[in-house]
Amino acid sequence: MGEIEDKVRTPQQERSIRTKEAIIKAAMKLFSDKGFHQTNTKEIAAAAGVSTGSFYSYFIDKRAIFIDVLHMYGDDLLARIDASMSEINFETIGRSELILHLIDTLLLSHKAFIGYHKDLSIMYHSDEVIKQLMDAQYETGRLRTLKYLQMGQDELKTEDVEAASVIVFEAVSAIVDVISFSPQRIAVDRLKSELVNMIVHYLYK
Repeated sequence: MGEIEDKVRTPQQERSIRTKEAIIKAAMKLFSDKGFHQTNTKEIAAAAGVSTGSFYSYFIDKRAIFIDVLHMYGDDLLARIDASMSEINFETIGRSELILHLIDTLLLSHKAFIGYHKDLSIMYHSDEVIKQLMDAQYETGRLRTLKYLQMGQDELKTEDVEAASVIVFEAVSAIVDVISFSPQRIAVDRLKSELVNMIVHYLYK
C-alpha cells in the first residue's frame, strides 16, 4: 500500500462519519451537475465545507468517491425497493398496481442520479473496478426480481422463472432509464401503462 493510501482513514467518530458523508454528497451533486471529469477535488472539498487536506484524509482521489457514490446508489435503490415492497399487501393488491408501484419506486430512486448516469455509462467501459461493481449490482437486482417472481410462482405462465426474471428486470430497467435520462417523445404515463400491460400479459395466466 502506498503512502497516500496509508493516510486515508476510516472514520470512527460521529463527526468524522458526518464529514465523510458531506464529502460524498457534495461530490455526487458536482458529478451530477458538471460531470466527473469536469470536477476536481478542490471543488468537492469546498462544496463539502472542508479543506483540501481534510478531503485527502478520507479519499485518495475523486475516483474513490465516485465508487463510494456508486455503492450508495446501489444500497439506496435496494433499500427503497424493499421499503416499498414491505408496504404492500400481496394478498389484496392487483398485479398491474403492484408492477406500477415498483416502477414508480425505481423512478423516484433515479431522480438524484440523473446527471451521474452519463458518467456511469462511460466509466463502465473504461474502468474495470466500476464495471465489476455495476455488474454485481445488476445481478443483485436480477436476483431480487427472481425472489419476487418466486413468491407468486403459481400464478405465472412461464416455467422458467429464472429466465423470466432477466426479461422483466431488463425491460423495467430499460424503460425506467428512458423515462429518467432521455428526452420524452411520449407521455410518461403512457409508457408506464404499456410497460405494465406488457409485463402482466407476459407473466401471468
